[in-house]
Amino acid sequence: MSAWLIFFSLFVKQFTNVIPQPFTVLPFFVFSAYLIFKVTLQPKELFQEKIFQGKIVLYFVLLTVSEIILLIWNYSKFGSDSQDFNILGSFFGFLSTILSLLIVYLLLFCSIRFDADMYRYIRGTILTLAVMGILVLVPQLIVATGKNWTLSWVNYIDQSILPRWGIVGDYVKGSYAATMHRANGLEIEPAFLAGQLAVVFLPWVLSAVKHGYSFIKNKFGQFPTEAYVLLFFIAAVFALAKTTTGLVAIGLTGLVLVWDMRGGTQKFFITMAILGLAAITLAYFTINSIHGFLDGYLFAKGGQSASNRTGGTIGLFLTFLHYPLFGVGNGYVSHYIVQFAPRNTKLNVEYLWGFSHHYAVLSDWGGFLAQYGLLFFLPIIRKVRELFYDFRTKMPQDNLTIFVKDAAKYTMIMYGVLALFDFNWFSYYSLISIFVFVRFAQYRMKETQVLKS
Repeated sequence: MSAWLIFFSLFVKQFTNVIPQPFTVLPFFVFSAYLIFKVTLQPKELFQEKIFQGKIVLYFVLLTVSEIILLIWNYSKFGSDSQDFNILGSFFGFLSTILSLLIVYLLLFCSIRFDADMYRYIRGTILTLAVMGILVLVPQLIVATGKNWTLSWVNYIDQSILPRWGIVGDYVKGSYAATMHRANGLEIEPAFLAGQLAVVFLPWVLSAVKHGYSFIKNKFGQFPTEAYVLLFFIAAVFALAKTTTGLVAIGLTGLVLVWDMRGGTQKFFITMAILGLAAITLAYFTINSIHGFLDGYLFAKGGQSASNRTGGTIGLFLTFLHYPLFGVGNGYVSHYIVQFAPRNTKLNVEYLWGFSHHYAVLSDWGGFLAQYGLLFFLPIIRKVRELFYDFRTKMPQDNLTIFVKDAAKYTMIMYGVLALFDFNWFSYYSLISIFVFVRFAQYRMKETQVLKS
């Protein structure tokens, strides 16, 4: 099953909007069926193991109690209107997130128990990227450039398995890619695709380049041709997706390649970075299309969407500064965004017709800090530090440990920086991509303890 985890997790289209999103997508049904099968097949083996740490259970109990108190307080303060999900809807939304975390944790606990399972997960993830690239991304990129060679296929994929915004104008030509001339993969928009590629796939590719791991041969000490091909393909998708998230991901990738590679590989990428920066700088000042592209998506973003995104992000961090310890809870944060967003960011039609009625969270870290505060954020930082300490001191420093440790490092870099913006960071594929490192550390440390005893 470990080889299929990322494949199934990519299907994020909801079957209905009546119940919370985590329970209305294909991964929920597939993963739930697998867990039920495992429990019925090996009930004693699973229940005899210590699956949860006491501190983790306490963390979520306190988080739930805090959420209940804040929901009651916010309801007494605001009542219920379009800016919130009402007190019951907000609480069920919160519980759905907790249950998603539980499902992912149990899924990884059951499916990854040995090194062979971990290798299957890694190679299955890369195979999923290759299949998605051939069947989805390349056809979308062809259509996005104005060629209609793959239009019917792209429209079929969009209409059958892709999620959609409730904006009819984004799909008048049959699909988002054909209408907006931007690739969105299996996600709802290009920014989410960029976040998905950066968090789920890119870290394994970067680690393979660094350590000479061949996904095809399943060996270290090789020249990873396929990793280089995938690296340049992902970078091309980042650029052609035309999104700030993708351009930031390119910058992060460049920094990793320049600062964290080794030997000749590092020298090669330093040379490429210098030449690339020189070429981009020259093109920015001499080619109008490049100048407009970089200004429009990076240096000088303008328009209503950029204004509302900026205002919403400022509103979230000001909410956090006003309520730094516990935050304001899940579900009612839109009221506070409207209250704290700068007035000049609200002077546009998109705000008046949309965000004034419900202000969406447009910065993942801003949203988390505003809703849950430092008391529930700092323990996460501590657990991440403990994870890397375990990688360094409590596991045998063989090829696999070092390879996975670097992939974990790159994942945290991508996840941590891109979460300043907005992507599908609590989807099943994002959660799996984070918790797989926790699971790897668990079984590896257990094996080490058994050997010592």
